[in-house]
Amino acid sequence: MKRAAFRKHLDAFILAVHLFRRCFAQTSTGPHRKKETYLAIENLGLGSLPIISLATGFTGLVMTGEIAWHMDFALSNVSMIPGFTGQFVLRELGVAIPALLMVSKVGASLTAELASMRITEQIDAFRLLKIDVVSYHVYPRWLACIFSTVCLTVISIAITLGIAMFTAVTKYHFNSEEYLNTMTQFINSVDLICAISKAAVFGMIIPPIACAYGLTCDGGAQGVGQATTDAVVACTLSVITLDFVLTAFFSALF
Repeated sequence: MKRAAFRKHLDAFILAVHLFRRCFAQTSTGPHRKKETYLAIENLGLGSLPIISLATGFTGLVMTGEIAWHMDFALSNVSMIPGFTGQFVLRELGVAIPALLMVSKVGASLTAELASMRITEQIDAFRLLKIDVVSYHVYPRWLACIFSTVCLTVISIAITLGIAMFTAVTKYHFNSEEYLNTMTQFINSVDLICAISKAAVFGMIIPPIACAYGLTCDGGAQGVGQATTDAVVACTLSVITLDFVLTAFFSALF
């Protein structure tokens, strides 16, 4: 039983690497599937905007309160809230939270969609009609996920910092200009570039992993549920691992 489960995960991993290579190669060779990509951006990106905006807004609120409490407890001074908040958001929370929400929403959706198509033999019908499933189905969603994750990360950073500043001004009696001046002493354009780079990498890995589990699904409705669960877990672990690796790399580089 354990050997079969391990084999299933290994097959999904190998297929995910293959899908990533195919999608990456198609960016230069085409076809670029612009119509399908725009539709996927609307479904994946705009569809995820409300939940990401809400989650990151509360993150800014909670984070400011927590940082202020600990600084007041340890230093009896909350003047460094803007700097700590800016660095924490740009380097971690503002990137990790949108990526993990994309995993739970987009990754699960892609896996369930392809798994259902496989169970109902729609994938076999595509092959009989000589339609490339990777080119037609996976590639547009890969491009859309990269673009959407980057855009949603920038939006989430702006929302989190905006809510954090609003909380600091209203609750801890900061001046908005003072808050911004202090924050810009701790963060710069390099931090934003690193955040966008990490978001693009996260957007690249979610669709291949999710689609790989969908394409290797078997066992009917129960198999669809299991494949979706496995895909979300695998994507989550991949995002967390890459977040650690990229953070260490950028810290050493800059």
